[in-house]
Amino acid sequence: MRRLGRCLFFSLLCGVGLGCTSTAAQAAEQAKQLEQTEQAEQTEQADDPALVDKFREGLTYSVNASARWLDSFFTDEINPADYNTASGSLTLTPEWDEYDGFSIDSSFRAKVVFPHAKRRFSAIIGRGDFDDFINDTQQTRPSVIRRDQADEEWMLGLGFDPYVEDHHSLSFGAGIRGGINLDPYVRARYRYETIADENTEYRLQSVAFWRDSDGFGVAQTVTVDTALTDRWFNKVWVRGTFAERTEGVRWHASEKIYYMYHHERAIGAEIWWYGETGHQVPLQDVGLRAIHRSRYSRDWLYFQTWVGVHWPREVVTETRQPRWLVGFEIEMLFGN
Repeated sequence: MRRLGRCLFFSLLCGVGLGCTSTAAQAAEQAKQLEQTEQAEQTEQADDPALVDKFREGLTYSVNASARWLDSFFTDEINPADYNTASGSLTLTPEWDEYDGFSIDSSFRAKVVFPHAKRRFSAIIGRGDFDDFINDTQQTRPSVIRRDQADEEWMLGLGFDPYVEDHHSLSFGAGIRGGINLDPYVRARYRYETIADENTEYRLQSVAFWRDSDGFGVAQTVTVDTALTDRWFNKVWVRGTFAERTEGVRWHASEKIYYMYHHERAIGAEIWWYGETGHQVPLQDVGLRAIHRSRYSRDWLYFQTWVGVHWPREVVTETRQPRWLVGFEIEMLFGN
């Protein structure tokens, strides 16, 4: 644009008495060609998808292709247009904790629905915590709640949803976890959602499960979302799990409050607790943190950063002291 300005300025000088009309015309033509070239380059760059878009498209295509292959065992005719049913998320969470040091937490969840099974059968593959997997609460559990690293494994399962309505849903599932260890599991899940008023929504979920390595168990999750004003939002989340492997009831709870200062950005605060009722230290951790969450460049790409302090204690002989933590999370949604 600066070159265009110089050319037009030179043309103006020629027009007022320098006697170089032909030179001015050439300069203006060159400036016009230069501007058209720049616009063409910008259009080409806009049409060329970024690396993150290519990665997301490739991930979605791979999941849908896997669904086509699995569904081919139940039908002789496959229409590729019917297999755009993949959905899921991929998260990466680096965090430094004064108590545990530096760690990188990652999770992956993909679900596909089989069209030839009246869309009531689905396949799920993922990597993460088993409790999150069977409760389908990967994105609800606070990311600062520490998880047993040994429990973060690849899992593959099949689901059957015989009853899905606006407020109620019933689902059954079975699969394996633990990679080559082939630790089988089965679960039944009932979910109820209701809007109490124009500002409050409740979600209740009950899960019964069994897995070969840990026996039977049940889990109950309660979530309450409240719009306090047009910009202030509150979320309360509580989950209790009782199983043969737990010491009493293992429970987690958190409360978040967000302020939406932009339609794609929010700042917030969170307080959380967790522990086990039968453990030698029933309250194993309590903490609070400041959060910034934003959508970045795409409708399906989110960044979250936080800084906070917590008071962990895992054994009786340990003294509860404040420990700082800093982290951020990248979350990518894909599919439908």
